[in-house]
Order: sequence, then structure tokens, then C-alpha cells
Amino acid sequence: MKSQIKVLLILVIVFSALFIYAQSPYGMTFAKQLLKKIDIDLSEPEKEEVNMLAEVEETLEPDTTAQHFLFVGDSMVEPLAYRFYDYCRENGDTMYAVTWYGSTTTAWSGETMDYYIDKVKPTFIIYCMGSNELTSKNIKAINANLARMQAKANGVPCIFIGPPNTTPDTGLNDEIAKVFGKRAFFDSRNIEMERRSDKLHPTNAGARIWMDEICTWLNSQECVHPVVLNVPLEERPYSIEHIEVMKVKDKGRRLNKPSV
Repeated sequence: MKSQIKVLLILVIVFSALFIYAQSPYGMTFAKQLLKKIDIDLSEPEKEEVNMLAEVEETLEPDTTAQHFLFVGDSMVEPLAYRFYDYCRENGDTMYAVTWYGSTTTAWSGETMDYYIDKVKPTFIIYCMGSNELTSKNIKAINANLARMQAKANGVPCIFIGPPNTTPDTGLNDEIAKVFGKRAFFDSRNIEMERRSDKLHPTNAGARIWMDEICTWLNSQECVHPVVLNVPLEERPYSIEHIEVMKVKDKGRRLNKPSV
């Protein structure tokens, strides 16, 4: 029994010494040798450090090559296309714009988009729509439409310009950001611009302000596919090339089926 007590006392003394040594900032000498402690930091990196590393990895230089933009959407495209044409002329790019009055994500998730991709063969796709779906409660259907639209790009750089609604929507903008990603979505809700009497569509001057903001974003690291878009030295006449207009009653475009 006495031997067991001695062993227990020895263990208590040993563990106490180890505990005191672990807490001490100094080393200790054993058999004329200095025993040093090695601190190993097993803690996880700070969230800020992780975010900084992610940002460095995602940093992309703006693309300097000449782009062939396909710019499609609802009636908002037409006034924006006038100003965007200035940017394309200034930077050696080309633009094919299609404005389809009254169109929705449903319209652009079908064969009409396939038709224009096949016709234009773009290097960069810009969607701009949503004003006709601001109060839609069928977010599930909109989600499916957006996913199909994104898939149609098939690897071609693609971004989405959200509607410039002045009142809260029923979830449309959040859904666009979720499907396309925040860096491929331009949120237009906070752009201050002059509007027409309908309080929604921008005037020509308002559209220029809006498009300038979009191009600044497209030329920055906030965009997932940055491209060089220097500010135009002068405004071009409103008569521009390569803009197509479809009316509300139009049923869209269909691919030509090969004859048998």
C-alpha cells in the first residue's frame, strides 16, 4: 500500500512540474541541458486574412482585347445602348443591341436568345431586364429562367444589369444576384437619374448617367469579367449601328431549322 502511495505522489509531483513548466515563459535546465519550449499555433487564420487571400486569388486585370458585345433585354436597353455605343467606339469594341419592349426573363430564357447568340457570336453578353417583373411573386419560375439564361452563355463572359426600380421589388434583384453571382450583377436600384413621366424609364440624359456607372463597374475589380472601357471623349449621334427593336406583340426569334 505504501509503495502505491509513493508512486502516486511521484506522479503528482511530475505532472505538477510539467504544468508549471508549460505555464512558464522560461526554459529549464536538465542534466546541464537547456530544455526549450516550441510554441505551435494551431488556431485558424483570422477571417480577414482568409478574405484577403481570396481577393488576391480572384484579382483579374481588365481585358484589353476588342469585344463583340451582345446587349439584350427589355425597353431599358434602347436608351442605354446609345451611350454604350459611345464606349464601344472609343475602345475599339463592337455592339449588337436588341431591345424587346415588355420582355421578361421568360422571353429571354427561350429560343430567341439562342437565335441571337448564333447570329452575333458574341465575346461578351449583357442582359438588362426585370422592370416588367418587379411585382412578380413567382420567384421559383424566375430562378429557373435566370439559370437557363446564364447557361446559354456557355462559357462566354456574361453579366446582368438589374432594373432601376424606385420601390422595393418582391425578391427579383436578390434572385438575380443569387443566380448570376454578386460580381456578375449590377444593382441599379440606387442610381440617381432623371426619369420620364412614367417615373421608371430614364430620359436620354438619365440613361447616360446610368450607363457611365455600369461601365465604371465593368472596368473594375467589382466585376467578375472586367474589361477596359475608357470614358468616351465625345458623344456620338443617336443614330447608331446594330440595334434591333422588337415590339411587345412580337413572339421572338427562332433558329432556322435545316431543310430535310
